Amino acid sequence: MLNDYVRWIRERALPIWAERGFDAGAGRFRERLDMRGNPLAVPHRAMVQARQIFVFAEAAAAGWLPEGGPLAELAMASLLRDFGSDDGTRASVAFSIDPATGKTLSPIRDAYAHAFLLFSIAALYRLNGDARLLALADRTIAFVENELTDPLHGGLFDALPAPAEKRQNPHMHLLEAYLFLADAAPEGGYVERAANLVRLFRRHFYRDGLLLEYFTADWRVAQHAAWEPGHHFEWVWLLGEYARLTGDKLDDEMEALFDSARRHGVTSENLILDELSPGLAVLKPSRRLWPHTEAIKAAATRHAQGDIAAKRWADLIAGTLSDNYLDRPFAGGWIDHLCPDGAPLIDYVPASSLYHLLLAARVAAEGFAPVPEPAKA
Repeated sequence: MLNDYVRWIRERALPIWAERGFDAGAGRFRERLDMRGNPLAVPHRAMVQARQIFVFAEAAAAGWLPEGGPLAELAMASLLRDFGSDDGTRASVAFSIDPATGKTLSPIRDAYAHAFLLFSIAALYRLNGDARLLALADRTIAFVENELTDPLHGGLFDALPAPAEKRQNPHMHLLEAYLFLADAAPEGGYVERAANLVRLFRRHFYRDGLLLEYFTADWRVAQHAAWEPGHHFEWVWLLGEYARLTGDKLDDEMEALFDSARRHGVTSENLILDELSPGLAVLKPSRRLWPHTEAIKAAATRHAQGDIAAKRWADLIAGTLSDNYLDRPFAGGWIDHLCPDGAPLIDYVPASSLYHLLLAARVAAEGFAPVPEPAKA
């Protein structure tokens, strides 16, 4: 099933989204398609542009869609033109624009979007080696560190203006961005920034074997405490990548995250629940597409650590994706969110999910090489 999944990404999803999911006139990616595969006129978010730039830069680098490179470069230019603000020392992006006019709709500076801007810069730099991208990354990091970072309690404000609550999620994606940047430009100081985020994970996010989501400004657990199995799987993969780059292993934490997500967050049909309480009550029994892709990535990490059953489980999850989400409501599309009874929760296909789908396919294609048998005593 993993091979079928990778083939679906390469042969069906990427070509459809390169064509229907790209507005050649504006030089940017579509935010979403309707159930027939036609573009919808809705606000376009910087986060989605950045994710799609990553997708098509990675697809080009892998040889899966060579024309993805020019699309990614066009979209980066339009992202900076339509969303960006850059004074030569700090660069940032607005949250959303009107796709018809290119005018800003929400000027909010969102931590999540800036993490993905850095992520897209890393992917495009790995593809084309343009040193101006690393300079842009440094100016973006200057904005993140000077404007979006809490000088009193540490960690990221969720956005500017700053809400009262903090979330682990933007920190997770900023870690992802720094790891990709460190791979692309090892001398850029990105590993040290990744290490700072792993320290936050150890100090605040990871508690009693669970990765909690919501916190007060001073890092007390929010009253509506919750954890997401999908983010457990995502952190397993990220901590594996961090260990690969640094040698700093968090094996106990990775095992606890993987085991709690599998034990409590996966149904008997191999569907992954959205959200649970620290007491293991199901808070959101709905099932998003993306946690299943993160489970495949986590399984690849476990496989690399010697878990010989991990590939078989990843195959099961790939089958779950195919049977419940993919190639509907049109070829190359997906159902993004399901009710417990299997009915779709939304009536459109969001481009934002392609980032999860593509990265899981890349990890699956590269990460399931045979694991050597342990030496006999």
